[in-house]
Amino acid sequence: LCPADGPAAFPAGAGLGDFDGLVIGGSGLHVRRGGNLAAVQRQVDLVRTAFDAGLPVLGSCWGLQVAVVAAGGDVAPSPNGREVGICRDLRLTPAGAGHALMAGKPTTFQSLALHYDEVTHLPAGAEVLASNGHSRVQAVAFTAGAGRFWGLQYHPEFDLAHMAGLIRRYADDMLAQAIFADRGALEACADALRALHRDPGDDAAAGRLAAQAEVVEPNRRRREIANWLNACADRKAVG
Repeated sequence: LCPADGPAAFPAGAGLGDFDGLVIGGSGLHVRRGGNLAAVQRQVDLVRTAFDAGLPVLGSCWGLQVAVVAAGGDVAPSPNGREVGICRDLRLTPAGAGHALMAGKPTTFQSLALHYDEVTHLPAGAEVLASNGHSRVQAVAFTAGAGRFWGLQYHPEFDLAHMAGLIRRYADDMLAQAIFADRGALEACADALRALHRDPGDDAAAGRLAAQAEVVEPNRRRREIANWLNACADRKAVG
C-alpha cells in the first residue's frame, strides 16, 4: 500500500481484515499531531483504521512516529540532531527486558539508525522498551483501539550496505550539520559499512566503526522483526 501517493488501494475484494499484520518502514516525511500534509495524514488514517481492525502493527522509525501520532501522541525534531549510522548504547528498560518484542536482545546493544525527528509525547498506556542518550523512545509498545503496536525508532530491517548508501545520499546535509568532520570522514564510514556488509568477519572494518556483533550479524540485528512475526503467527494459531 502506498498511502503517501493517494488513497490506499487494496487488491480487488480484499481489505485490511484479510491480512495478518501491517508493517511501516522509514520515510523522509515529517508527522505531527496536527497540520500534516495530505500524504502524511493518509498514512495516519490508515494506521488508525488498522488499529480499529485489530491488526498487529510493526513500525520502524517513520512507522513508529506515524503510529504514535495515530494513537494520540506527538513527534518533534530531536534537540540532539540526527542520529546516523550505528545507533549506540541502546538499553532495555525493565519493561523491555520482559517484552516479547525484545526477546533474545542483550541488555545493551547496537542497531542502525537514520532519524531527525523523535517521539516527544507517548499515547496513553505506552511502555518504553529501549532508550539511549540520543532519544528516550527507541522502542515502544502500546495498544490502540483493538490493535497492538510494537515500534522501533531504529532500523533493524536495514543492512549495512543500505546504511552506507543513505549516508552518501544525504552527504551534503550531514556535512552541513557537522555529523561528520569532513567528506573524507563520511566516505571512510560508508566504506567501512560496505566492507563489513561484504564480510561480517572483517575485524578491521568493525574496529573502525566500533561495531558490535548485535549490529553486524544479520540474524541478531533483525531479531525484533522475527519476534514480531512469531507473535503474529502465535496470534493467528489461537484465532
